[in-house]
Amino acid sequence: MATADIEMETHDQLPEKTGASVNKLPPIPKGSKVVKRRISERAPSTHSAHRIYINTKSPFRSVTARVRKQLDKNLRQASYANSAFTNKLAGRKHASLDERVRAIQRQQQGGSSSTSGIGLEDAGEVLVLATGRAIEKAVNVASFFQKQRDCVVQLRTTSVGAVDDVIVEGDEEFPMGDETRKRMKVDEKIRPQNLQICSGCGYN
Repeated sequence: MATADIEMETHDQLPEKTGASVNKLPPIPKGSKVVKRRISERAPSTHSAHRIYINTKSPFRSVTARVRKQLDKNLRQASYANSAFTNKLAGRKHASLDERVRAIQRQQQGGSSSTSGIGLEDAGEVLVLATGRAIEKAVNVASFFQKQRDCVVQLRTTSVGAVDDVIVEGDEEFPMGDETRKRMKVDEKIRPQNLQICSGCGYN
């Protein structure tokens, strides 16, 4: 029976490129507000990773549908890329992700994985990223795919540095300045699950 590993990590240090961690900031002046800037994007962990950024307004069903669609696309492309792969079901356009995974496994169990099969590690992964209040939604997405027998999920939490603007209300064109802050970020990796070997992982 397939299982999905969820790994939780907390990193209290900011990325090394910031040079230092950020201390707690004093309260902003009365009559001012903080306008958050978008956190700079970072490259995916692999060349085949597909990133999906979610925020508090992202519909849950829409996010899960996008993840599933991308997983399906990744696996189909991986099967096309391997010219020696002869199982037509795994590359058939309308076959489900579960059918393709099972077809690959049947072929590997037949002793031909080294010559005619594709490894699930070649099928690519999907990264779902969220910060702030959207983290809860990202965790719900991870929980959803954890229950899918053909997926493996790894969930990680980190703290990232961000620069926000402090603006006096009514004077949005001329911000008082900017402040470097810490924000909590969640990124989760979802990829096809090998049913025999469980190999664990938008911005506001």
